[in-house]
Amino acid sequence: MFIGRRNELNMLEESYKSDKSELVVIYGRRRIGKSRLVKEFGKDKSHFFSFEALENSSMAEQMNHFVKQMSGQINDPFINNINFDSWHDIFSYLTTKLIKNSRRQKKLVVFFDEIQWMAGKRSTLISLIKYFWDKEWKDQNIMLIMCGSIASFMIDKVINSKALYGRMTMEMHLKGLQLNEIPAFFSSDTSNEEIIKYISVFGTVPKYFEMIDKNRSFEQNINKLCFSGNAVMITEMEKIFYSQFQEAANYIQIVNLLKKGMLNLKEISEKTGMPSGGGLKRYVENLEKADIVKSFVPWNKKLDSKIKKYSIIDEFLNFYFRYIEPNKVDIVGTNRGNLFKSYTSDSFAVWLGLAFEKMCVKHSIFLADIMGFKNEVASSGSHFSIDNDRFQVDLIYKRFDKVVTICEIKHHTKEISAEIIKEMERKKQLLKIPRGYSVETALISTYGPDKSLKSSGYFNHFVTAQDIFSKR
Repeated sequence: MFIGRRNELNMLEESYKSDKSELVVIYGRRRIGKSRLVKEFGKDKSHFFSFEALENSSMAEQMNHFVKQMSGQINDPFINNINFDSWHDIFSYLTTKLIKNSRRQKKLVVFFDEIQWMAGKRSTLISLIKYFWDKEWKDQNIMLIMCGSIASFMIDKVINSKALYGRMTMEMHLKGLQLNEIPAFFSSDTSNEEIIKYISVFGTVPKYFEMIDKNRSFEQNINKLCFSGNAVMITEMEKIFYSQFQEAANYIQIVNLLKKGMLNLKEISEKTGMPSGGGLKRYVENLEKADIVKSFVPWNKKLDSKIKKYSIIDEFLNFYFRYIEPNKVDIVGTNRGNLFKSYTSDSFAVWLGLAFEKMCVKHSIFLADIMGFKNEVASSGSHFSIDNDRFQVDLIYKRFDKVVTICEIKHHTKEISAEIIKEMERKKQLLKIPRGYSVETALISTYGPDKSLKSSGYFNHFVTAQDIFSKR
């Protein structure tokens, strides 16, 4: 069953229905559902042809694999007798037999999946695609979709390439599903608390949720997927890095520092020995492009501020570094049951509270939509103090309508009482609100306010788990 992605499918449909050729580029981290999205879009198209590259294979293997896929989709019995020596020969044949087909009435969709492997991580193939697009394809009512999971390649060699400048008609950075799309993976009897636990471990990456057994509890699923000797998620961290980065060891070194807390570029440089400019900056930027880390600045500072700090935002990596990595040898070498409870019994509630905060910060625009000011958001994120490491605001919005919305985030198993007002007042006093701005307060929690807090009228907005998961 295909879940979610209504906006993305609508965007692709609009492109398909246009009266001109379209060149679409889609990128996003592995497992995020890029291929599945395009194939869902193409399932009812009468002229849809898909070509998937082989990971870490030679150019000869890539070309041979492409030809085999072409043979299976183009009705030409002689194709297997042709010796293709180059991509130019292959694209020439593709143009003659498929693209320049006068009998075709509707738009032709051609999908190049994992283009970075097809290109051997070099820009030569992209330049060749540019040549064929200009000379042969753009006037043939074609929709060319190029998709890739190495964000740095897709941005540097495809989206920002001189070859495709002015030719690309759509760029789509595919991220995780919306929070309210996740309940569709579960039965209607699954509690919001349990869904929050799953999101805290797996984020909103659809492939991870497809592995969940609806007939098992959260603990049973996590034990099977993460804490058994043959658990599929045991090696996921290595796959995330080695499939997306050429110098994976350097990226892992940086992330291994950030698992201990937020750091700025200078601190990362000092701890790794890498100069803060050039290479290190590029590594960190690529981690951001891959949705593994995110940069944060105090809400009242510019985005290019030197005090910018970086934090891991990939939910599974946060869980992995906290509970799987320290126990990996034991997990692989034992057949004991319920290792999840053994490793997490004393700390999981606290960890879950922090994970819930990170979830809300990551999906801050979605939450702003619930609260009714999505179109007014100028910036959002957690706020930290330069001078006081102990002072932090969970989530704060600076809005175009000159309002600052201060959010308190609480993952509790019961309603929140009026005691929280003291905490909020302390934070408001420590914040320096810009002149001319009004202040609003919001409480984002599992079950919302109790009667005393609600009747106090203190908070302008309340958001509960029910609000999050039922929003349509």
